[in-house]
Amino acid sequence: MFVLFDAGLLLAAVLVFFASVLGYFLLSNVFQSKRRRGLLSKDGFTFLIAGGLFLTFTASYMEIFAFAFRLPYPVFVDLGIGLLAVFGTSVIAYKFATRLVENRSRHRKRLPA
Repeated sequence: MFVLFDAGLLLAAVLVFFASVLGYFLLSNVFQSKRRRGLLSKDGFTFLIAGGLFLTFTASYMEIFAFAFRLPYPVFVDLGIGLLAVFGTSVIAYKFATRLVENRSRHRKRLPA
């Protein structure tokens, strides 16, 4: 029963990690000052976004390994689970963000000017 609880917490940490990595990939243009517009053109707001993403990323990264090491497997298996979760989540978030950006650019090309 405790294994399911720990696995559920690990999954929750992976989802938060996914959201932070996806947020970074989607907002990466905001961090370049030449491309900022409107409300996002201020440095303070950009630092707030970057700080929030950094804290969320770091906390969820640490929690993934904390919950992976609570699983009832040998240490190297737990380490492998944590590394696979981080790597897999990062790759999936990158692919998802790339697909979203491609769909946006395709949609903009179809709109009449």
